[in-house]
Amino acid sequence: MATKKRDFFCKSADGSITYTTDGSFLYAESGSGVVRLDLFAGHYYKLRPIKGVPILEVDGLRMQLVKDFKTPLDYSKEVVKGLGIPKTGQFSALDTCMGLGYTAIAASESPAIRIVVTCEVSEAVITLAQWNPLSEPLFKKDGKIIVMKGSAAELVKGFADSMFSFVIHDPPRFTHAPELYSPSFYKELFRACGKGARLFHYVGSLGKGKGRHIDREVGKRLSEAGFSSIRYAPRLQGIFACKR
Repeated sequence: MATKKRDFFCKSADGSITYTTDGSFLYAESGSGVVRLDLFAGHYYKLRPIKGVPILEVDGLRMQLVKDFKTPLDYSKEVVKGLGIPKTGQFSALDTCMGLGYTAIAASESPAIRIVVTCEVSEAVITLAQWNPLSEPLFKKDGKIIVMKGSAAELVKGFADSMFSFVIHDPPRFTHAPELYSPSFYKELFRACGKGARLFHYVGSLGKGKGRHIDREVGKRLSEAGFSSIRYAPRLQGIFACKR
C-alpha cells in the first residue's frame, strides 16, 4: 500500500522536533523516530491540521470552531477580545476545559493577566497538547499558565471566593459532560468570580432548528446562579455574562 507523502509543517521551539503532515494526521519526528499524533483511550483522539493550525478531534468530531474563521486561533482571540480585558492591571483568569489550550494561551498574552488556571480532565488530551507545537506555552515553567488535571466540576470547588476576574467555559456537548452545565456548577463558578468578573460560555449550535434552544437554557441557568448582562454572540456560538 502506498504511503501518503508528508509535507513539512513546522519545528518545535527548540528545533528538536520536526512536524510533518499528510493532510489527515500530524507527525512528530526526532532522533528517536517518528510518532503519529493520535491515540485511543476509551475514545479516539488525534491532531489534525486545519488552515495551518493543529486542532483536536475526538471520535472524528472537531473540538475547535473553525467555520467562518481564518484559523482556529482567530476564534480564541475573538473570545478573549470579547471579554474586554483591560490593557493594564493584575487579573486572574480561569479556562475550565483546556483542550489544546489556544484560548488559555490567548488570555495569557494580555499584559493585564498575571495568571491563567486551565483545567483538563483527559490524560489523552494533555498528552497530545504536550506534543502539539502550538501548545508549548501551556507548559513553560516560567509562564503565566497553570495546568490542573481533573474535571472543572470538581476543581472549581477548591478555588477561593472571588478568585477570578475572567472565566472561559468551553465544555464538551451536554451529553458528554452534563455536570458542566449543572446549576450547582454555575453557582460554584459564580462564587469563584470576583465582583465585575466576565464570563464566556460556549454552547454551540446543538438543537438549533429542532425546537430546542440550548443558549436560552444555559442563559436561564446562569441567571439563576447570579450572573447578569447575559447575551448570546452568534459568531462565537456562545454566551457572555458578568457578575455585578
